[in-house]
Amino acid sequence: MQLFSFWLNSLKGRLALVTSLVLVAFVLLISGVLEHAYRTSLNEAKQRELQLYIYTLLALAEPEGESLVLPPELPEQRFNQPDSGLIGAVLDGQGRVIWRSESALAMPEVEFSPLPQGQQSFMRISLPGGDANYSSFRQGVAWGLENEHPFTFVVLEDAAPLQAQVGQFRSTIWQWLGVAALLLVLAQWLVLRWGFAPLSALAQALRDMQQGGSDRLEGNFPLELRPLTDNLNLLIENERRQREKTRHTLADLAHSLKTPLAVLKGLSLEKDPDAAGKTLADQVQRMDSIISYQLQRAVASSPKSILRGIAVAPLLEKILDALEKVYRSRPCEVRRECTENALFYGDEGDLMELLGNLLDNAYKYGAGQVRVVIENPEEGRKLSIRVADNGPGLDSDKWREVTQRGVRADQQQPGQGIGLAVVVDIVESYQGQISAESLPKGGTEITVLL
Repeated sequence: MQLFSFWLNSLKGRLALVTSLVLVAFVLLISGVLEHAYRTSLNEAKQRELQLYIYTLLALAEPEGESLVLPPELPEQRFNQPDSGLIGAVLDGQGRVIWRSESALAMPEVEFSPLPQGQQSFMRISLPGGDANYSSFRQGVAWGLENEHPFTFVVLEDAAPLQAQVGQFRSTIWQWLGVAALLLVLAQWLVLRWGFAPLSALAQALRDMQQGGSDRLEGNFPLELRPLTDNLNLLIENERRQREKTRHTLADLAHSLKTPLAVLKGLSLEKDPDAAGKTLADQVQRMDSIISYQLQRAVASSPKSILRGIAVAPLLEKILDALEKVYRSRPCEVRRECTENALFYGDEGDLMELLGNLLDNAYKYGAGQVRVVIENPEEGRKLSIRVADNGPGLDSDKWREVTQRGVRADQQQPGQGIGLAVVVDIVESYQGQISAESLPKGGTEITVLL
């Protein structure tokens, strides 16, 4: 039972078990079909042979009144030898035996029903008091000028040779099918071993990673396994980047807080309370900005969910609803073109952060018109995002500046200048592309390909 459970819990065992059962069923079926075809062929040949014996007896028969007479010596010597296994007989219209060959003298009487003219019958019979089987062929004929004398010619032949032939064929076919089955089992084992070799290589690569021998899955894997290995490598790489980013973020946070803390330590509330209070407020605001900035960096480097697609349209609606409430005092006309089946293969938080920053800038710096186009190019796993506004626009130099942390395009607008930098970080983490283009009628269109 444990062995059977082991086979069921193994992919190779399942395939081997199923293919073995199919192989056994196929061998049984093909052996039965071949034996049936061979037996049918032998029976048809035996029927034709016995029919030729009937024709021989018909050629030798002579009428004598209402009966028939055959010569004492027949050309087929087996009819003349007792217990030869070949028996001939003639029945009248009432089914009485009016003649039988010398070979049937020591055999018991066999009752046959007469047949009408032209009818034939081939069957397997057993003689009374014996275990031997015989092949029987009967044919009805009519004799006389007006066919007024019906007779039935009967020929019997021992079926033991026929059964021996069938038994020999069965033995031969089972021997060959057995050899073929063994060869197929061997071929099946070799095919399974070759077919599952990539899975074994994948398992070994995972073990090497666990033991510290490699940082990624290496190997020439088949096409069917490459999506799995590529996704695993991407997850591993994202996890490694996340750990590295976390260490860097903590180090940067500690380093950035040193200066404000040093300023706070040097405050003298007794000498100039007003100046100290202003300095305290400035440094607290600075520390709050530093912490917000580092938190944004942590969000931008969150692990990616690449195994399933996230519907983009609902998230876009949610972000636009929130922005309409935030900028209620500055109404904005939004043209959205997002296909219903647009999917993002990544982390939902990354998409929210990316769209939120791009659309927030479009609301903030535009002049009341925003256009957003989102689609999956060529029905692939990529996602194209285009956000355009009708604001003052950005040239290439200004674009490079605003993607730096802490730099804002309009110093009059509130903010900390890290929104587009976070967007760039997210795009780079997905190995994507981002670009900005000034529109002829004014405004900027930002294009992101993830």
